[in-house]
Amino acid sequence: MKVVLIEDDATLNRVLKRAIEKYYSITAFTSPAAAVEYLADSSADAVVSDIRMPGMTGFDVLEKIKTATPETYVLLMTGQSTIDESVTAIKKGAYDYIPKPVDTELLIYKLQMIEENISLKNTADLQGRPGSFVMESQSIKDIASQAQRVAKSDTNVMLTGETGTGKEVMARYIHENSNRRKKIFAAINCCNLQPHLFERELFGHKKGAFTGADKDSKGIVQTAYGGTLFLDEIGEMPIDLQPKFLRFLETKSFYPVGASTQETSDIRIIAATNRNPLEMVAKGLFREDLYYRLNVFNIELPPLRERKDDIIPLAEHFIEKFRHINTKVMGLEESALACLRSYAFPGNIRELSNIIERAMILEQTNRLTCASLNLGCSVPDEDMTLDTITRKHILSVLDAHEGNKQKAAATLGVDTSTIYRKLKEYGIG
Repeated sequence: MKVVLIEDDATLNRVLKRAIEKYYSITAFTSPAAAVEYLADSSADAVVSDIRMPGMTGFDVLEKIKTATPETYVLLMTGQSTIDESVTAIKKGAYDYIPKPVDTELLIYKLQMIEENISLKNTADLQGRPGSFVMESQSIKDIASQAQRVAKSDTNVMLTGETGTGKEVMARYIHENSNRRKKIFAAINCCNLQPHLFERELFGHKKGAFTGADKDSKGIVQTAYGGTLFLDEIGEMPIDLQPKFLRFLETKSFYPVGASTQETSDIRIIAATNRNPLEMVAKGLFREDLYYRLNVFNIELPPLRERKDDIIPLAEHFIEKFRHINTKVMGLEESALACLRSYAFPGNIRELSNIIERAMILEQTNRLTCASLNLGCSVPDEDMTLDTITRKHILSVLDAHEGNKQKAAATLGVDTSTIYRKLKEYGIG
């Protein structure tokens, strides 16, 4: 890792240079102007700079570096350490803040964290799949236009919509259209974490914080520094953690579990939920102040049944995605197109993906058919009476919910007794 040091005090400059060069390649400057000129022609992974210097402050240096090479990590040092100045440094794009007199062990530790982040970005799979977004319907084109505009800011975004409508894909789309696109996109599903592990996952922990904590561990807000954190199902965040997360949103600072000193991180938050967040607030399940902090810009994703023009393009996208399963399949049969267009998709895009994946396994011809899609649809020239259509629609919704009559009734907007009565009429169950 290549480091540039900027410290106008010649004696301190030599001391810090000797400490850093034991671990990293370093170029040291006492003149900030000379350092900025050097950085314009030469790359550096990290810059360690004093804040209060004659002619050019550390904030000036930070601004020039972030404009020219936003991926460069910047550590700022000052002898006038205050929380306000620390938060200002982080908001301006600094990686972290070190008070003077400088503890060289702490400085090396911070540089090691930067090195770890660089290595993680290069080798880990946190970046995930590209946020490919199928846009044929006008409604989703309008939403994508909104997403592109908000992506250019660091505004917090709340994504709402039914399960399976593509909220994580939209979050990736925002990230990839933002100034943070070269940094990490990290995703956490709040449903998948036990409450007692949530704080550790977000903020990390210190050695000795609990039984088995034999070393420091970074949380996701540090790992994804400079990037985007997507919190899916935000309504499942433990209520006792919500005040700490709110504080992090407001100050960019946090305490790892077991820590006595706070740390800082710059990260963009995108949250998502398939529930009504205001109902959760009313029931005391979610803090009102946290909701408004996250819901600065809301994007509601429509269910697939309301964006019919996207169904076939999405199906074709999934055929390409799962082509490795069955290389013979080249597309959809005409009757299969009609089946897909007439289906309600209670599970939205996620259900469509599952349907196509299953069909690719079953299909023996070169095009997916109604039989392999298994949606309970009929081809257009078959019996199309209202009773037949009703029967097939009820059965297709039941199939989508794996036979769960209560869920099917909720999707169809009827009482469960109606489902039982209809099945009895059809001689089923």
